[in-house]
Amino acid sequence: MLVKLKMKNFRCFVEETEVDLNATGYEILSETNKTEDNILKGALFVGGNATGKTTTILALRFLMELLVVQTDIQLMWYKSFYSKPTERMELEYEFKINESKIIYRIETLGDIIVKELLIQDGKEVLSRLYGSAEYTNMENNKIPIEKVENNQSAIRKVYFDTRFIDNDNLKAWYEFISNSVFIDPTKKIAITGNLEKANKNYFEKDGKKEVNKFLKEINYNQKIDYVSEYKNKTLKFNFQGRKEIFLIREDMDFGLPIHMESEGNRTLMNILPQVLQAIDNDCMLIIDEFSSGLHNFLEEKLIRYFMKNSKKSQMFIVSHSTNLLSNSLLRPDQIFTVDYIKGKGSKIERVSDSKPREAQNLEKMYLSGVFNGIPNFE
Repeated sequence: MLVKLKMKNFRCFVEETEVDLNATGYEILSETNKTEDNILKGALFVGGNATGKTTTILALRFLMELLVVQTDIQLMWYKSFYSKPTERMELEYEFKINESKIIYRIETLGDIIVKELLIQDGKEVLSRLYGSAEYTNMENNKIPIEKVENNQSAIRKVYFDTRFIDNDNLKAWYEFISNSVFIDPTKKIAITGNLEKANKNYFEKDGKKEVNKFLKEINYNQKIDYVSEYKNKTLKFNFQGRKEIFLIREDMDFGLPIHMESEGNRTLMNILPQVLQAIDNDCMLIIDEFSSGLHNFLEEKLIRYFMKNSKKSQMFIVSHSTNLLSNSLLRPDQIFTVDYIKGKGSKIERVSDSKPREAQNLEKMYLSGVFNGIPNFE
C-alpha cells in the first residue's frame, strides 16, 4: 500500500509537498478506513477549480505510466509550469508491501530521467544515473541494466527481464501498481496496466453477479444484464452477437442498453466494475472528477462500500461534493485540501492537522474556511 507521496517541481507543485497516508490518533472508522498496519485506505482531495487537486493524483498516474503502461512517456508533460529549465522534477513514493518498506525515487530534467533509486528495507536494489543503471538481486549480485532509454524506467526493464522472480515483495509491489486503475469519467479515460481489468472481460466472468449484488445492497431498484439481445413488452434490441450492458428497472421490467441510459448511470457502470475489482485485487483506484454525474448519496455509498470491503487496496478521489467531508464516511486524516498560492504554486493541507474533534461537522467547517481549499470569488 502507498504510505507517502512527495512531489517537487511537479506541474503546479513547486515546493516539496508531502501526502502522508499513515493514520493519526483518530478512533473513528478504525475498523473500516485503515488497515491493521495503520495505513489509510485512501484519500479525498478537495479545493477550488484549477488549484492542483487533479495534479496530486496525476502523480500516481505518472507512476503507473512510467513503470507499467507506456514505454515512451512524455516527461515534459509532468514538469512544473513555474520551475526553471535547470531545475529537476522530483517524486518519491513510499510503499509497504507485506512487511517490506519499498521507496522509489525519480528525478527528471526536461525529457530525460536523471536519477532512479529503488530502496527495499534500507537497501538499494536499483540505482540509476542518466543512462547508467544496475540492479542488485537477492544474492547481492550487481547486474548492469543495458540500453535504458532517456525516458524509460530502468525498473520497468528489470521487471520485464526478470519478473522479480527472486524477490517476492518487489514482485508484489510491481503487481500492486500493475493492478491499479486511473479513471476520469468526464473524459471517458480509464488507464490500467492490467488488461484483464477491461470491463468487457469483467462482465464475461462474474461481473454481472457482483454488480447486481452491490445494486441490491444499496436498494438501487435496478439490476443489470449482459446480453446480445433483450426485449420487453414495447422494445426489442438485437446486437448481432455483440453483448451490451442493460440496466433493468425492476418495478417496471423495463431495460435500456447502457449507451441509451442517463449520464449518471453510464458513469456508474464505468466506475463500479473498477471499484469492485479493486476490492478483490490489491491496488490503487484513482478517480478524478468523482462527482461527475453521480448523486451525492451514490458517491457516499461507493466510498463506504469500498472502505468496508477493501483489505489492502486504496481509493484516491478528487471531488467537489462537500457532503463527502463527513466523519461518518472519511476520517479527518483522509481528507486533504488544495490551494493555489499566487507566485508559489499549489499547497496541500491535511484536515487532521487542524485537529477537529470527532463530533464536529467537517463540511460546515470546510465551507466556513477553517481548512482552506475554498475558492475566493470576491
